[in-house]
Amino acid sequence: MDTPLPTNDISINETASARRKNGRKLSARRIAALILAALFVILAAAALISTTADSTVTVSEYRVDTKAPGMEGLRIVLISDLHRQRFDEHNEQIVERAAEQAPDLICVLGDMLERDHTEEEDEELRYLFERLMAIAPVYFAAGNHDYSCYYEYVERLEMENVEGHGRTQTLELLESTGAVFLENDYRDVEIKGQKLRIGGFYSFAVRMEFDTDRSWQKRQEFLADFCDTDSFKLMLSHRPDSYLKNTDEDMWDIDLIVSGHTHNGVIAIPFGLGAIWTSEGFFPKHARGKSIIGSRAAMVVTGGLDGHNGIPRVFNPPEITSVEITGD
Repeated sequence: MDTPLPTNDISINETASARRKNGRKLSARRIAALILAALFVILAAAALISTTADSTVTVSEYRVDTKAPGMEGLRIVLISDLHRQRFDEHNEQIVERAAEQAPDLICVLGDMLERDHTEEEDEELRYLFERLMAIAPVYFAAGNHDYSCYYEYVERLEMENVEGHGRTQTLELLESTGAVFLENDYRDVEIKGQKLRIGGFYSFAVRMEFDTDRSWQKRQEFLADFCDTDSFKLMLSHRPDSYLKNTDEDMWDIDLIVSGHTHNGVIAIPFGLGAIWTSEGFFPKHARGKSIIGSRAAMVVTGGLDGHNGIPRVFNPPEITSVEITGD
């Protein structure tokens, strides 16, 4: 009589248990994948909504303390990086948001036009300046995209704009509104009975590798002359990195530097957590907002109005900026 072979119950049970565990692992992976896919869809939808909603101009507000007596309450509006964009038929939003701030001064910080600008775009910007001048005095500076719009000839060193020569019709058109153009130049003015020196400076405030002795000397002379006053010193500089390369030892004696250029990184981190990248690097400290450069100068950077090179703003609404000077 044949003896039946024993059944390996333990082996069968172990195999079944392993299959159940693998099934649970696969289910967990599927759930994780579904959650990640859902988060991606939500983030993509939010980015799309953010992008399509970027036709609404917002206002960011900052306060800057100063030890300069009598400057408390001075309000400055910053406008930058329009890049010939229109937010409505004639950029009424920009004018309305600026007027709501009741500023004493409006600073336009460059890149309002492009190198291949048209007469129609020039006229549109002139009309914007005209309406801004009805609110407060306007001072404007050049950016990297519109520097050549204001000069017949631009002297460059290794592609860096060093000095402009000869005024263009575009510049004369904009200045016909009463707005004041400042590049390596300044004006001494009085606002609310207080003296201010307002300057414009595009290049770098330290010597760069591309510099010749002459180019650096000219910048040094201008900056030293600008700083030689007891008045409150306000500098319009399109690029914040014009000063970010300075150490505390070579920082110029400037009370407030106002800049644009960064577009707050164009594509920002959601919930107002800042820019992902600018020319300063990843997660930059000076893409937008208020900071202290060295231990002396306050800097306020506006996130600006348009995107950059065809890239729309994401989680990054267009803005103008209001700065109020307060006592120390």
